[in-house]
Amino acid sequence: MSSKLKKSFQEVIQNKEIIAILTFIWVILFESFSILTISSGIIVSSFIILFTDQFLLKGNYEFDYLIGLGTLIHFILQLILEIFIAGMRVIPNILKGQGEAQIITCKTILKEELLIDLLANAITLTPGTVTIDKKDNALRILVLNPPKKDEDLRSIIPLEIEQILMKYEKKASQKKTSSNNKKGESNDI
Repeated sequence: MSSKLKKSFQEVIQNKEIIAILTFIWVILFESFSILTISSGIIVSSFIILFTDQFLLKGNYEFDYLIGLGTLIHFILQLILEIFIAGMRVIPNILKGQGEAQIITCKTILKEELLIDLLANAITLTPGTVTIDKKDNALRILVLNPPKKDEDLRSIIPLEIEQILMKYEKKASQKKTSSNNKKGESNDI
């Protein structure tokens, strides 16, 4: 086998869990549990992994991008709560016709791109706010009811969600550091 084909095969084997999840989604979308659907799902999922690895992401998906189940559940529950609270704040202003839209630039304390993207999407999902641009850790947000002059601009960010993502970011950076230290120790021996 050529080295490129061998590397591609190893990449598929390395990401077998992701391929299984994507294949499961494929079967659900096709509403058919047959050999053909499962086979085509595995093939398409493998191509997705190879394409993504080649052109979009570099590295192991599970290590770099997997958010733990507890963190994910906490994130989703907090997001639902934030959506509900923001809806209750925005609905009276909309009914009274008192909305005043404004674009605000706000910086997040997060550093990882994936987590900043998750926060930006969470902001967009909450009623009364839409993330329109992202540069590094600065988010431009269209706000229906902007904070008053004496209020902190960061009050438009769902701060609880940002804190959940920040805890995950700290854990992930500690794991990476300890993993890199272990690799360095084994290479030194």
